[in-house]
Amino acid sequence: MSRDEERAQLIGCAIGAAVVNLIAEGVVINRDNIVDELHRQGKTIGDGVGSVISHEAVEIVMRGQ
Repeated sequence: MSRDEERAQLIGCAIGAAVVNLIAEGVVINRDNIVDELHRQGKTIGDGVGSVISHEAVEIVMRGQ
């Protein structure tokens, strides 16, 4: 598996985790709430890699891709 594939999987997992957390909390699923949750996750993780992945996931969600 290439590094890009691994990165894409991590980003997908971050977005999926954000959506699952929002559903569990009973929050409406929309772009703004997903972005907010990804920011929250990035701060909670706090390490370099997790923060970078969360930031990249936010960029993808904001672009709508």
